[in-house]
Amino acid sequence: MNPINPEAQRTQRKDPMGASENRERSDEPFSARYLDALIAGVEGARGDLPKITRAGEAVAERLVAGGDLFIASVRPDFVSEGIVRSGGLMMLKAYKPDTVLSQRDTVVAGWSNTTPDQDLALLRPLREQGAFVAGIGPAPPEGIAGAFLAQVDVFLESASPLPAAVTGRFGGEAYPLVSLQNLALLWAFTGEMVAALTRRGYMPAMYQSVLVPGARERNARHRQHPFHEAHEVPPLPAGQLGRAYLEGIGGHLRALREGEVPAIERVARACAEVRARGNQIHAFLIPHFPVYQAGAPGDPKVMRCLEVLSGETPPVAELEERMRPGDLFFFLGYYRRPATVYEAVRRTGGLIVEVIAGTDTEPDGPTPDYVIRPRWPYGDSLTPVPNYDVRILPSSGIIQAALYWAVVGAMSKGVSFSVG
Repeated sequence: MNPINPEAQRTQRKDPMGASENRERSDEPFSARYLDALIAGVEGARGDLPKITRAGEAVAERLVAGGDLFIASVRPDFVSEGIVRSGGLMMLKAYKPDTVLSQRDTVVAGWSNTTPDQDLALLRPLREQGAFVAGIGPAPPEGIAGAFLAQVDVFLESASPLPAAVTGRFGGEAYPLVSLQNLALLWAFTGEMVAALTRRGYMPAMYQSVLVPGARERNARHRQHPFHEAHEVPPLPAGQLGRAYLEGIGGHLRALREGEVPAIERVARACAEVRARGNQIHAFLIPHFPVYQAGAPGDPKVMRCLEVLSGETPPVAELEERMRPGDLFFFLGYYRRPATVYEAVRRTGGLIVEVIAGTDTEPDGPTPDYVIRPRWPYGDSLTPVPNYDVRILPSSGIIQAALYWAVVGAMSKGVSFSVG
């Protein structure tokens, strides 16, 4: 199969929001403007579905021929989002510098233009070993764009709108927008790869969220094989899964825009007041992708992050040692309320911000002072596959990280605070 020419598929996607700067009103909350930019990026990606489908076809050919599938990036966040992930591919592996590749193998490489020279250095050995390289990221800087894109066989461009009124809150950095656009493309591409495999008679094994009862056992049964030995999934048409994912994640972002902006802005004001009076914000950001947002390019560093020991369980001892009366605990979790941790915060006289999707059962523990509802579905993944036992392609990483950036952007107003 011929490689897809990356130069031929580069397009200057028009800003789906129109003239972004003119569109904004002075009375529009920052979080609304930020979410608008994310939504516009996702909507724009739907126009690239034919390109995404062709990329999925190219990779499916190699996987059926016995090739392996890897994910790579200079930053750990993109890799962490892809592997061992609810709704993700069990066959996907993290690329490491000592990984030996063949011409049948594929590497999905992500970048955000924060370290272009390092990104180029990562790509070169992939090309030298003959692997098929699918690149996901913004257009590389002009000075190295030619050399950069010569290293990839297909380029899926995260061409999000970058309104200055949004990026200005992050010191002009585009990472808080393009990194999430990268994830939307990653999962739409994964969906089209899955669909291309079904048209060849294969169904790859996909993870179910381990917080669903029985999921660990279910995942363990399937992890030994990249494809299901028997399945009833029919051949799926091109564009179906990628389109469904982009429509689903776009719908969730719109739900936040329409329903959670007041809550986001209340949380941002509360956090800013805590910092203004000299107190600290202690944040727990859950893996996969969210934990890497603290200290990422553009982060105003207004929160002091706690160590992640396991899953969605904050370290109680560390929190008790750090918390002072008037401090705030910012919990960016998944489904469950950490009751023991909330009780410890209350004993120290601290405030609580809660960002979890929750379940149908009433959560235990003290009631938080402020709540943002992320609104992703139970089980996390968005996209149904006919005759498959679980939905695929997750939403939580994008939504969680978006809420983090919306809050810190709304509270920072372009000013970095010391968290020392």
